Amino acid sequence: MRRSAALIALAVVLLFASRAFADRIDDLMRALEQDPSYKVRVLAALVLGKLADKRAVSSLLRALLRDDNETVRGVAATSLGRIGDRGSADGLQAALADKSEFVRTQAKKALELVANPTFHSPLPNAKAGAKFFVSIGFQTGKLGPDYLSAFRRSLIERLNKIGPVTLAIENLDGDPNASQLGQKHLAGLLVDGNISNLSAKEAGGQMQIDCDVKGYVATYPGKAIRTMVTESGSIQTGMSAGAELESKRDCLGAIAEALGDDVEKYLKTVE
Repeated sequence: MRRSAALIALAVVLLFASRAFADRIDDLMRALEQDPSYKVRVLAALVLGKLADKRAVSSLLRALLRDDNETVRGVAATSLGRIGDRGSADGLQAALADKSEFVRTQAKKALELVANPTFHSPLPNAKAGAKFFVSIGFQTGKLGPDYLSAFRRSLIERLNKIGPVTLAIENLDGDPNASQLGQKHLAGLLVDGNISNLSAKEAGGQMQIDCDVKGYVATYPGKAIRTMVTESGSIQTGMSAGAELESKRDCLGAIAEALGDDVEKYLKTVE
């Protein structure tokens, strides 16, 4: 009982402070697969989905296909959908034959998310005291939705760390118009461009991943370009297909971070 209670407490804390406890993935996976209490397993599955760490995919798949509790299986499916790893598609497909309607429904929803990742990652809440509203471009292209989604997610996270920047307007869905920006006393900016290269090649028995982005900062909604930015990245990884996939995402994440740094430097010149 003590162990179960402690894990429940850990899970509840994680619901509100997931980043602070992101290093507890192994504990949560262990709880999901081994704890005798289905309530603990449900919470573990839920938090693993909120953390969206791809290390949890294999554990969530085992729970989806093997756990004797339908709530655990259904929440595991939901969390796999949140993570969006295409490697979970076969397991989710198999779960469509689950005896539980709840599990089948959650698996179907998750499978749709995995097959068609959201291009626009959820934006943070409106930030009080901001001076700039930033709209993010980088729409669909040759990369494919999974890579583009990873890039946009990293860029959103980096831009949200810039003090005077907000990526959302309170009580408004979508980007504001000029009048709405004026009412909020915000200057509008657009960060847009294209990922010009994402490639892999063998180099010394390893795989070398290269990625490049060409972007710009413009006024919004007027789209008058104010500064151009170019960032490149390179990562050495193993030769497996899985390593290549993850390293490409990591490379895109790194250049998204660098692009965010460029935006922050530009804002310091105009504040």
